[in-house]
Amino acid sequence: MEQFPHLNFIGKVSGRPRLTGGGGSRISDENKSNRSVHAGKLQRWVTSTKSDWHTSLDDRSNDLAAIDTDIVPIFIKFNPGLIGPEFDLERFGIEIISEEEDGFIIGASLDNFRTLEEKINGFINSSHGTAQIADFWSIFDGDRSAWRRDRILSEQLFSKWDEIVDTTTYNLEVSVAFSRSIGSEPDRLKKGGEKRLEEYRRKQVERDELLLQRQNHFQEFIATYGRLISSIVEFGDSFGCEVAISGIGLKDLVTNYQFVFEVNEIEEVSGIEGGTGENNEIDIEILPPNASAVTVAVIDSGIMEGNKYISAAIDPTRSLSYLKNDASKADYVAGGGHGTKVAGAVLFPKGVSQINQPYQLPCFIRNVRILNALNQLTDKYPAELMQRVVADNADCKIFNLSVGSRAPYRFKHMSTWATSIDKLMHENNVLFLIAAGNISKDDIRYYLSNGLIYPNYLEEPDCRLSNPAQSSFALSVGSINHSTFTDHNWTSIGDVEEVSAYSRIGTGIWGHIKPDVVEYGGGMVESNNGMRQINYHTETSTELIRSTLHGGTALGRDSAGTSFATPKVAHIASLLWELYPDEGVNLIRALIVQGARLPSDHFFNPTINSIRHFGYGLPSLDRVTRNSDHRITFYNTGTIKAEEANLFSLKLPAELLNPGNEFDILIEVTLSYTANVRRTRQKTKSYLSTWLDWTSSKLDEKFEVFTGRTLVDLNNDRDNVVEDDDSGEVIKWKIRERSDWGSVDGLNRNNSTIQKDWVILKSYELPEEIGFSVRGHKGWDKDHRRIPYALTVSVEILGANIPIYESIRSENRVEIEAESETEVAIN
Repeated sequence: MEQFPHLNFIGKVSGRPRLTGGGGSRISDENKSNRSVHAGKLQRWVTSTKSDWHTSLDDRSNDLAAIDTDIVPIFIKFNPGLIGPEFDLERFGIEIISEEEDGFIIGASLDNFRTLEEKINGFINSSHGTAQIADFWSIFDGDRSAWRRDRILSEQLFSKWDEIVDTTTYNLEVSVAFSRSIGSEPDRLKKGGEKRLEEYRRKQVERDELLLQRQNHFQEFIATYGRLISSIVEFGDSFGCEVAISGIGLKDLVTNYQFVFEVNEIEEVSGIEGGTGENNEIDIEILPPNASAVTVAVIDSGIMEGNKYISAAIDPTRSLSYLKNDASKADYVAGGGHGTKVAGAVLFPKGVSQINQPYQLPCFIRNVRILNALNQLTDKYPAELMQRVVADNADCKIFNLSVGSRAPYRFKHMSTWATSIDKLMHENNVLFLIAAGNISKDDIRYYLSNGLIYPNYLEEPDCRLSNPAQSSFALSVGSINHSTFTDHNWTSIGDVEEVSAYSRIGTGIWGHIKPDVVEYGGGMVESNNGMRQINYHTETSTELIRSTLHGGTALGRDSAGTSFATPKVAHIASLLWELYPDEGVNLIRALIVQGARLPSDHFFNPTINSIRHFGYGLPSLDRVTRNSDHRITFYNTGTIKAEEANLFSLKLPAELLNPGNEFDILIEVTLSYTANVRRTRQKTKSYLSTWLDWTSSKLDEKFEVFTGRTLVDLNNDRDNVVEDDDSGEVIKWKIRERSDWGSVDGLNRNNSTIQKDWVILKSYELPEEIGFSVRGHKGWDKDHRRIPYALTVSVEILGANIPIYESIRSENRVEIEAESETEVAIN
């Protein structure tokens, strides 16, 4: 296989984006017009909040944990138009603990409101630096316990709050905010660099000391009521851990501990057990992987390493077990194992019976056991465990995680588990593939028995993706049926290439397009006797390698699940990374999604449910790894920073544009990127240090005109962005960069870190040249550090046996050009 050709890089445009709108507000304007009235209200709210805080602390029992009385919890309603990725309240002496919806902020006054009161008093006289007091719309001075319970507790804990027993011990996951930005490390070689570097080092030491103080204080607080049961995991703006805490301690933590922003029950984590069906074994010649093959870490229940079909891919001396007091790496899960099936699906994505002999294994497998014989994760904090696994397997590029919570992901903050994966992917250039998760046979039966039909029941809240499949950077994989079946007793639930009956669906957190892709994970059957019995069946299950520790054969068709769809995508990823060994994770992500396609009419007429069920669709190994006479894919990789755009050009040959032709031409574009992350904020653009999007030129738009408008900020929150102007007709991409623009109503591709879109045009509609830009936008990183990305563009002729590859390739031969710099004026 040859690598895809590079997309023509034209140049770089840098300058500030031309932003429209502001943060102006009728309420803020009225506050400025009535300064004394507004200041009086704020002062009363502050006085009340401060009084209630100190009164409640005076009433606390001396047996409770020590708390700094000068740090006061505060709940603010702030002008939502001004809350962006870089937003903070430090100049008011307030640390943001959690950004909530609609301008609400959980904060902590670090100086007993002294700074805020000074600003309020100055606001009356229009003192310099106090104008933004008008944007403090309200300060909640009611029952602190009520608003903190509502905002900090998980739904389940909130519903049980009145049942919390003071003397009962609860195992929980706790997240604590800590935000101290010190900027990026200065260049010592620049003028004054040594002095600036010395100051930076001083701030770094100060920040580390403050973080340690907060962590130590938190541990002392917990020690009053219980203990930590995991290590502390840091996330830049916060840290998290698991604790065992008494009921009275839990109440004190939620009501009074100023820096806590999330308290969850510890979720049950597991894989999916199989059945007992068996296949006859097949004798085939198996060759070990190439020396250049990559290693896929299977994070699971262990692997039966001696299984004859997979043994040549595994080095037993490198296998690891993370189980407490159990060093075995074997797969003891009943019903043929779990990790063994997953490993087999990486190596034999179509099953053993479908391959040609001799068969060379595509990659190496690293056996990483984290689940016990009951297929459960116990005594481990998942966020910490992911860090250990990646650190201990530094030679692995790909990590398959067919393991997840039995509960759906939570909406507000990215979970510690998912955040840990995002952080590891960005910092270590590795790829995680995560199963979307399954709903149980009992749940399917319950939904069907209560009048919910397939697939509508998948829209129920409990059927959304399981944690950590909402990870912003990982590839999340759902499942579709590979067959349709019926006999006297059973009928398959759903037809071929419809969503599997058990597969959890998207969208993901903050409108992410999730799952990213789907694969054939097997289907389920329903009984024909009217009793709504749900089961696996050999005709709807995929062929998998089995562990024989509990008997049975080494092959079987007895299981179905997103657990077994995910490794089939890992198979594709392993071949891609062997083909592109010097490229980063973003190209691998982009090419997998670029080669995916929605099934049947969903591709031509996608709806939001198409995306919720299938993501971007089913990846084709041929499309992902190869060009053909009828399809050509280009790519480019690079780095970019906020307030910068990289420009690319795709030229189309004249013979394809002949007005007499009416060929259907498919153009697909995928952008993939990673960035640094933080947990205390919500929405993609606040979660990421820098966020990217891509735009295309309009039909018949001159490239210089496209360059001039390419840095216009198309932030989805700004409703006054104009779609059309005199520069030409827009290309009608399917999803688009605003939720009300594309044919998929309600989705915005810019909310995701993998942004794919496609369009089908008649050949005579095509311009001679299409321009693309990758644009960097400000997130929370005030230093605008560069982040990596990959851009892929494909052109394919549909429904006509006409070769286009060579003519398009020749038209786009990459020439070495000087990188141009263009400053864009600020409007």
